Amino acid sequence: MSIVNIEPNAVVLAGQVLSASRSSEASARLNASFGLGASLGVSHAFDQWRSLVDYSGFYIAAETDSLGNCRSVMVCHTLESGCDLWACLPLITHDPIKSILAQPAPEITQRTIQIACHDSQNRWLECSAHYFSLETGEPRSLLLVREITNEQQSALAFQQEKLRAIAYERFQFSILELILKEQDAVRILEKMVRDIEAMHADVYCALVLTKNLGKLVQTVIAPSLPQALLQTLRQLQLEAGNGSLATAIAIKQRVIVENVMTHPYWGNHREAALASGVQAGWSEPILNADGEVLGAFAIYYRQPQTPSALEQSMIEQATKLMSLVVDRHLSQESIQSLAYLEPVTGLPNRKRAYEVLQQLRAQPATDAHWGVVYIDLDHFKWINEAHGHAAGNSLLQQVAERLQKVAEPHFTACMGGDEFLVLLSGLAASADKALQQLLSMQRKLQKVFERPFKVSGQKLPITASMGLCSFNDISTGDTDYVKAADIAMHKAKQGGRNHACVYQPGMQTEIATQVMLETELREAIAQQQLRLHYQVQVDHTGRPFGAEVLLRWLHPQRGLISPLQFIAVAETSGLIIEIGMWVLDQACAQVALWQQSLNTRELSLSVNISARQFCQANFVAMVKACIQRHQINPNALRLELTESVLLENVDDAVRIMAELSQLGIQFSLDDFGTGYSSLQYLKKLPLYQLKIDRSFVNDIVTDSHDRTIVRTIIAMAQSMYLSVIAEGVETQEQMELLLNNGCRRYQGFLFGKPMPIEQFNDWLQEALI
Repeated sequence: MSIVNIEPNAVVLAGQVLSASRSSEASARLNASFGLGASLGVSHAFDQWRSLVDYSGFYIAAETDSLGNCRSVMVCHTLESGCDLWACLPLITHDPIKSILAQPAPEITQRTIQIACHDSQNRWLECSAHYFSLETGEPRSLLLVREITNEQQSALAFQQEKLRAIAYERFQFSILELILKEQDAVRILEKMVRDIEAMHADVYCALVLTKNLGKLVQTVIAPSLPQALLQTLRQLQLEAGNGSLATAIAIKQRVIVENVMTHPYWGNHREAALASGVQAGWSEPILNADGEVLGAFAIYYRQPQTPSALEQSMIEQATKLMSLVVDRHLSQESIQSLAYLEPVTGLPNRKRAYEVLQQLRAQPATDAHWGVVYIDLDHFKWINEAHGHAAGNSLLQQVAERLQKVAEPHFTACMGGDEFLVLLSGLAASADKALQQLLSMQRKLQKVFERPFKVSGQKLPITASMGLCSFNDISTGDTDYVKAADIAMHKAKQGGRNHACVYQPGMQTEIATQVMLETELREAIAQQQLRLHYQVQVDHTGRPFGAEVLLRWLHPQRGLISPLQFIAVAETSGLIIEIGMWVLDQACAQVALWQQSLNTRELSLSVNISARQFCQANFVAMVKACIQRHQINPNALRLELTESVLLENVDDAVRIMAELSQLGIQFSLDDFGTGYSSLQYLKKLPLYQLKIDRSFVNDIVTDSHDRTIVRTIIAMAQSMYLSVIAEGVETQEQMELLLNNGCRRYQGFLFGKPMPIEQFNDWLQEALI
């Protein structure tokens, strides 16, 4: 493959003009071709070239048009003038020479390349194109080709590198001086790009600055880059393997691509490269002092080639200067923008969101509506607790990137933590139509969460709850519509998560009640108002074999409060973790007391474990510590989990359950059949027992469908060698139907209601006689 070095002709020929007699024939042809309007500089260049070809093994001079068509051959080493130019030149030189014959920008008067012809003679050809115009204005080129020896080429290369090194020194000093004077970073960077292009003829340069920690393209500075490639850079996905520049940013290392038409990195961009006349490209990442990526600098060549070692070194120094400019610009910008950007995602923050909303409302009144979508990730705190804050931050950045892409051109903000907002303007004048447009955007945003997110090498599924609110100038008043959408979002969470809810008047009162309940629940924990009740579990003979511990809240004014009223608040607030560990500790303390008595030492105790509690990183350690503290036999402890807990991450669930099962702890799957029951995950879990939900037991006597479901659950449990227990058994008929279908363990009012421990122990002593 040829190696093409593109240099200004003045550099190549400097100091090499030899004294030689001028060919009168060549001069005559040259003058005839140029006409009266010919440039004396072009004529002088021919004189210089002619003085150097006496000892060349190959040379040729020809006049061509801008398309590379030969108009005449003036001098040739073997053939008469007028011969076929391209027949005289080696095939490997055709494309490189045609590229320099194409008319460049008006300020460029000549271009020179050196081509290594890897043939039997291993020749080097120096090819120069000098541009002039006929009297008619038609563009022409004087093409001068001569063979040079390896020694000459080495001397030329050394001289070129020396001159270029001097040029780069001057470049660095001039840029450093400019940095001290100029405040506009973009202007400095544009000058840097232009100066480097001037030092490397026939190349295009591009500087790309990024945002969101190198995830998105922010600015492209490429003053001479052809449109096709420029547009590609503006829309570039910054992923490894997606072009040399994107790869350099992604891996934070230099990337050199000798031939873009064959290299796999350029598979998606070959059409743009072809349209832009680009054949090679290499990129250097721009990093700050902490090693964080700020962007990348790229040079694109018009011929397949690689940069020399000196070129790489000099461009590396140039990118360090660029880093200095960008870092200085960012430090100035960050002082101004820090108050308006959320630090993890890089999105506008809550303060900025309210400013944008205020600006919208200050505009001249129109009939158009606006809309707010308030987004909160479901169970995000569990991910932080289970995988750490670094994983949580990575997830937030990915969510921000996806939401921003879907919501464009509308305003997207991060309101703090895992809460996001999309503000839509220019909706329809009709309230109904505006709402439909808002719902359409919400559906698009919801699709963002259909694909799992890759965090710490794992694929994490996550959902989001959304609140919607639309309004216009007439309806604004003093209402805080961001808060209204936030309230609707909390209503969506109460509806089971992964839902959307439109704000309606009256919701604020309902949400306020929930906030008050959370405050009172915190007080209840501090004042020890929580109580445990115990409900017996019996076998088919009616003999107790264990119990389930159930949580109650003894409120000083409202009396006994059902967990149905406060567990959801405990979950969303995070209080469930503290409550859950207290329940587990109390349960272990009770098991320890039972195990001291001959009558009760074989009893088991079932404890409900919340999803939030189970997903804690230290859950296993806390359970082990509780068992050791009370010195109980772990076989007596049965942990009840719901299907939703296990489906959060089946692999993690299997690992946690397996570790605790080795201690002897047994697991029961609660509310079986009401969720996403699947043999696919069921067979992976180290379960001891399935618990038939009371919703199937209630109508088992009268509803044939419920009977069929119950029979199926029992048969499934038996086939998998699992114990099965039915909850909510209240009549003798229900028990008999369950017994006839193979279920021999029960829990419900037929055998005993939940009782405080003192009352339960008294009842237990009589039942066990």
